[in-house]
Amino acid sequence: MDYELARSNANICRIFGSARRVMILWALVDGEMSVGEIASAIDTSLQNTSQHLRLMQDKGILESRRAGSTVYYRIINGAMEGCRLLTQPLEEPAKTERTSNFGIGIRSFTMSTDELNTVEAAKVVDARGSACPGPLLEAKKGVGTIKVGEILEIWSGDAQTKMDIPRWSKKVGHEFLGSLVAEGGYDRIFIKRSK
Repeated sequence: MDYELARSNANICRIFGSARRVMILWALVDGEMSVGEIASAIDTSLQNTSQHLRLMQDKGILESRRAGSTVYYRIINGAMEGCRLLTQPLEEPAKTERTSNFGIGIRSFTMSTDELNTVEAAKVVDARGSACPGPLLEAKKGVGTIKVGEILEIWSGDAQTKMDIPRWSKKVGHEFLGSLVAEGGYDRIFIKRSK
């Protein structure tokens, strides 16, 4: 085993000894955001947020780009796989209203398994052949093709999608109804268009 590599990884892990930096990671898991958007999402000052972002960028976790006077940050692609461990809940979602480990209130499994099995979706998006963030992008496109109040069903073989869809639904104002594991081993995820 490589001690120097392990020491380097341990130094990166120390960055996440700060709850604010973990929250920044949660905020950025769906894509890039401006410094102001991140500060608002983690409920702290611009100055404090900027300090955390610089440290994370120096350690090779984040990268930035400037558009005019606005600076945007995103997770570096190579760092994303390791960071996924910090973006997943520590336990399976319960069938009740709860606040997730992401710090956002999501309603997990608002419908029972029996109810979900009888749902007639207005549209089914088959994203089984794509990895994260492909299924989420397909869901975003698919929900735009159905009417308010209708249900979109997403098929995905990527485990991250079960985390991404509820977060995204909450963020944009749609209702996450729950998910099922199909006989083929893929996930069937249901959201209702709310606006």
